[in-house]
Amino acid sequence: MNADDKKRRAGLRRFRKILRLKQEELAVLAGVSPETVARFERCKHVPRIVEERVTKAIFKMIAKKNPEAVNRAAQPALEAAEKWERVQKQTGKNLAELKTQAETLAGFLRSAANISLSLTE
Repeated sequence: MNADDKKRRAGLRRFRKILRLKQEELAVLAGVSPETVARFERCKHVPRIVEERVTKAIFKMIAKKNPEAVNRAAQPALEAAEKWERVQKQTGKNLAELKTQAETLAGFLRSAANISLSLTE
């Protein structure tokens, strides 16, 4: 696991704590066991679907508690996605170039998540 993955998981754990969710509660929301949530937060290997479920459950709770903050935080990512789509259609870039753009978009999404966190505090 690389440093970015560890930082992302630490951020998600921080979100959980800000939301005052216990690991057991998050596990129910994500449809996984509490032990799996604990493994996820300790940066142990879990299947990709677990990462997706845990992340989705946390962001659903954030959106439920502060939907306007999520909308504001997501706006730059949505604008970047629209721009990426226009560029793709106009340029017909190859897969490697599209991958680079997708990684940039992922960075925008991570930034949006961090902004959302700061707005919920």
